[in-house]
Amino acid sequence: MWAVAQAWGAVPESFVVEPRVETLDNGLVVVLAEDHRTDTVALHLVYGVGSRDETEAERGCAHLFEHLMFEGSAFVPTNAFDDWLTSAGGWNNAYTSRDVTAYFMEFPSGALDLALFLESDRMAFLEAGLLDENLDNQQKVVLQEREEGYAEPNGRDFDALGRISWPADHPYHHPVIGTVADIEGFTLEASSAFWQRHYRPSNAVLVLVGSFDTEGALDRVRHWFSDVPDRGAAAQREVAPLVGGVRGNHGKVEDQVEERTLYMTWETVPEGHPDAAALDVLTYVMADGRGTRLEDRLYFDRQRTSAIGMFHWASDRAGRVILYASSPKVPLPTIRKLVDKELARLLKRPPTQADVDRALRSMEGEIHDQLEIPRRKAQLLAECYRTRGRADCLAEEWGRVLSVTPEDVVRVARTYLVEQSPNTLSNIPVGDEGAIEGAVAVELP
Repeated sequence: MWAVAQAWGAVPESFVVEPRVETLDNGLVVVLAEDHRTDTVALHLVYGVGSRDETEAERGCAHLFEHLMFEGSAFVPTNAFDDWLTSAGGWNNAYTSRDVTAYFMEFPSGALDLALFLESDRMAFLEAGLLDENLDNQQKVVLQEREEGYAEPNGRDFDALGRISWPADHPYHHPVIGTVADIEGFTLEASSAFWQRHYRPSNAVLVLVGSFDTEGALDRVRHWFSDVPDRGAAAQREVAPLVGGVRGNHGKVEDQVEERTLYMTWETVPEGHPDAAALDVLTYVMADGRGTRLEDRLYFDRQRTSAIGMFHWASDRAGRVILYASSPKVPLPTIRKLVDKELARLLKRPPTQADVDRALRSMEGEIHDQLEIPRRKAQLLAECYRTRGRADCLAEEWGRVLSVTPEDVVRVARTYLVEQSPNTLSNIPVGDEGAIEGAVAVELP
């Protein structure tokens, strides 16, 4: 996310964001950035808990708990959260990843007090809504979400990739949504313990971006959140990079699809590692539209694939480069050989500075697009604070990539991709025999 820069000039002015940051007495970090282009406010509240923080007996709990957060609290009845916010012209959603759980909403500026009340009430008094009937309801909702998601074409692929890429004791191995047994087995007592352990002000960052006066908005935040009990510091999280992922593992998923898809993954580095920038640039050099290595050779010029892409997934404690390529006709082993050939070609015919500049322009455009959308800007500021300890990190992180050279791109390609045996996942039609040789069915119980 951060590993982008302008090798040809200065950091764009729009990337220099100077928000107000304050930490309340109960430990809640508050970040505010005025943006008066529309009369709306975006709120992004991120808790430092994801599926990697679950114990073995809590698999799937972080995601299930995301749902429970909407079931009511001391002064917000069941289902009222959505109803009240919608009635005020707002909307909201949430997501759970391996590293965080985040709740976000957007609303007219006049609804700021309502939004802050809703979030503060469930941060402080959610236990009032932790009832057996609410837990039972959300278990059914999550089971349906899992069933519907896995029934979608390619819907099991990302979870299957986690299974084959990390060993069983790795915190990124198990699916965020959990297994059926995980979801059905969670209890009310475990729910309450999970909330007490992780959902506390000192483990959260609240970001507001939009049409407000900073001092006035900060006063309203203090009003609604200062009485949230300080339950002490959250449990210390493991932060050291986790290396030692599985290599040379080949899995397959038989699916209701019309064409085959090959995934290739290589273990890389976590967010913030010195090589993360060059790895990001590498993926844009290889696959980002016309004029990039893999897309020209396998899609535009020769139509060997119907779709192909590559990205660097850098998380808190580990990272992967992930490639996907689909084709209705070309066998997946052939696609893998073509990919290997292009990676080898990159070492023999390194990218030029113009190639790197092209990649950076594309990345710059994507960041510009995010900054134009208040809720995306709020997410960027939250991630800045969460991962770098400062909300105004974007310009500095952008500038770090000024040192990325074509030689760096070649170096990381050689180190992390060419000299490493990738894992592969073959998504194939039911009964098809076109998987990579030696691929074993990946079970997602």
